[in-house]
Amino acid sequence: MRHADRLIAECPQDLDDLIGHYGADPAKIAIVPCGFDARELSPMDKFAARLALRWERGRFSILQLGRMVPRKGVDNVIRALGLLQARYGVPAKLYVVGGDAQNPGDLSTPELLRLHDVAEAAGVADAVEFCGRRDRAQLALFYGACDVFVTTPWYEPFGITPVEAMACARPVVGSAVGGIRSTVVDGKTGFLVPPRDPEALAGRLAYLAAHPSTAQRFGRNGRRRAQQMFTWGRVAAEVDRIYADACRARDAGRTDAVANPGDEALVAK
Repeated sequence: MRHADRLIAECPQDLDDLIGHYGADPAKIAIVPCGFDARELSPMDKFAARLALRWERGRFSILQLGRMVPRKGVDNVIRALGLLQARYGVPAKLYVVGGDAQNPGDLSTPELLRLHDVAEAAGVADAVEFCGRRDRAQLALFYGACDVFVTTPWYEPFGITPVEAMACARPVVGSAVGGIRSTVVDGKTGFLVPPRDPEALAGRLAYLAAHPSTAQRFGRNGRRRAQQMFTWGRVAAEVDRIYADACRARDAGRTDAVANPGDEALVAK
């Protein structure tokens, strides 16, 4: 942090962490988000995707995708599913993608075992399908098949999965933490909810289940936002601009970074 001419944060939370934890100079920090490959992730017909994955055609389907670690808050989503069924009468199904094993029936990942117990306790074991780890080539199918993508971690520096879901034109319900606060626009591309609050999450999911046209509008808005802000082309152009600016500043002798004469500018991300 001390030696770099420029620092790149992925989101405002990342910027705050660089300053708070490492004492970084705010004047050296620029924000450039993570990106997605538009050739890999794009909208597709929901029912064609469901047919390919053998999902039920008409059931309200929720997708949770990511690493299976406690901070991701998958247990929060499972408890919200229980409330969604019991309190709102929505016969939804939750698909959980992730874990160490590709075999859907392999619950050897410790977190998956815990989540299975959470589903049993919430009375929704038959409405939660653990899909296992999936290759990137398959992710567009899962995003495309769901009605809504949910991610409610209690800590998340950036979080790429909400961006990927928006790229596939799906509404996102995410917790109002970290980078999710800067990728999901509450009331426009989806909803932001407090972490560890299954009641708030269930309420938002019930609303989207009852208002499919709103969910579709959120998905279209999210797709536009992803295309405008989070493509790898835009990310690369921003990094190129920051690097060129750092080089110009070094050539002009305006930086005080510790480096050997003649070294190229250092940009840390």
